[in-house]
Amino acid sequence: MTPNRILLDIETQRDFFHPAGACYTPHASEVAGSIYRLFRSARKRRLPVLSTVLRIRPGQLGPLAATPYCIEGSPGEKKMARTLLANRINLGLRNVTDLPQGIFRRYQQVIVEKRDTDIFKHARIERLITEMPPTTFIVCGAGVGQGIAQAVIGLRSLGFGVIVASDAVLTTDGPQYVLPMERMEAKGALLLPTDKIVLPPWPRVRVRRPAHARGARHWAAAARR
Repeated sequence: MTPNRILLDIETQRDFFHPAGACYTPHASEVAGSIYRLFRSARKRRLPVLSTVLRIRPGQLGPLAATPYCIEGSPGEKKMARTLLANRINLGLRNVTDLPQGIFRRYQQVIVEKRDTDIFKHARIERLITEMPPTTFIVCGAGVGQGIAQAVIGLRSLGFGVIVASDAVLTTDGPQYVLPMERMEAKGALLLPTDKIVLPPWPRVRVRRPAHARGARHWAAAARR
């Protein structure tokens, strides 16, 4: 599968989106509804999905809230059930560069667990992304001012097209929500409601042949060293 669209699902975990979650807010149910629509569209159109899961060590606080959340092994750490596809692989937490051959030809959903909000600090995610052909990422999930903004700005710097599903992202920043949204838009990301994304025709996004095109050569050379 050589996708020209991929759903990037960031931290859609129970502690953010389930009413019993440590960081749940009433607005989260509306955001979750939009995320589920994106997943239904991905299933119908057979879009590949790259999902990240944040795992915080017991006794530590994560970067998104002042209360413990997504603690390793806790119920709140688990992904929301409706964000799991049948044909999936979980690559776990290991921050290494090895990847199964032709991973998106074999699986529709790839899940990666991480300690940090920044996807580009995880070697497997970085390799997977830098070896992709020109692609547009549709982004949803939790942590607008952290993981989502970091992912969007990093993807745009590599030349990928990015569409942020504006009603399918959850802020943990309170009134500071608008600032990262403006920053992402300034970097060239499109901010669109879910209706505009899942209903035809799809929005057109300019994707240039990016700097990341050297990624496959980079990782091939690293593997030989």
